[in-house]
Amino acid sequence: MFRFRLQRVLQLREQYEQARAKELAAACDAADRAINAEAALQSMRTNSKLEIRNATDGGSRIGYLSRLDEALSSLEERLVVACDAVQEADAGVHQARLLLEEAARDRRVLDRLKSHHADTWRSEQAHQDRIRMDEVALVQYVRKRGSQADEARETTSADDSDGASA
Repeated sequence: MFRFRLQRVLQLREQYEQARAKELAAACDAADRAINAEAALQSMRTNSKLEIRNATDGGSRIGYLSRLDEALSSLEERLVVACDAVQEADAGVHQARLLLEEAARDRRVLDRLKSHHADTWRSEQAHQDRIRMDEVALVQYVRKRGSQADEARETTSADDSDGASA
């Protein structure tokens, strides 16, 4: 039975790769949330700009326009922060992807090593089986030749004894 000596290491590498895959999924979720938040802020900013334009065209009061302008400024600041959060989230996704690729590469190396060891073991087992089969065939051949030689001696001695008694 084939036993890979580094099986435990391979299992640990697989677990590490799975953990990195979960981290990548979490980073992608965080990036999606950051992108959605940024899109929502973009939409709010667009709506606020339209509202300010409509208010100025409609002759709204200065206080109302001032508050809309303050809200728009606040949205702009929040949008800058959201853009930074998206960039950080994208960097986190990139880093998580690199770690996952590295973990997958390390696991594949051990998988190939295991496969190579298994192939070598199977070759050695097949060679040992051929040697055993050759030994069995040789023993049978020797027995068969020995029994044929015994029969020939018996036949010769029986012929000699018949010839001596005649």
